[in-house]
Amino acid sequence: MDYSGEVALHFAAPRHAGALPPGPGTLVRGEGGSLEQGAWVVFELRHEAARVLALAWQAWGCPHTIAACSLAAGKLAGCTRAELQAFDALSLRAPLDVPAHKTGRLLIIQDALHKCSAAWDNGG
Repeated sequence: MDYSGEVALHFAAPRHAGALPPGPGTLVRGEGGSLEQGAWVVFELRHEAARVLALAWQAWGCPHTIAACSLAAGKLAGCTRAELQAFDALSLRAPLDVPAHKTGRLLIIQDALHKCSAAWDNGG
């Protein structure tokens, strides 16, 4: 399969990938997908008041999944709580040229981010 230049860029040098190092703020975590589904994603973020202080992710999946996590993390680093809640992972489809049959990968990312938002809402 051929991948867009944007996918190749994010796959080669993913932004905010790995474990979130210790730091200030409250930690929340959200996970989506599973290995059985062919894609697994976990986002962790530290927040204080209404702003993300730090963000990291780990994923297992195809290059589109990895690139979408990287692009999402780049867009959400330093965002407000409202921006996190309003983020639509399907907006990553066009810039990454994600084929229609891979749209479910974006929904897995959306699920993980929604779980981060829910944890934030629950005092986490």
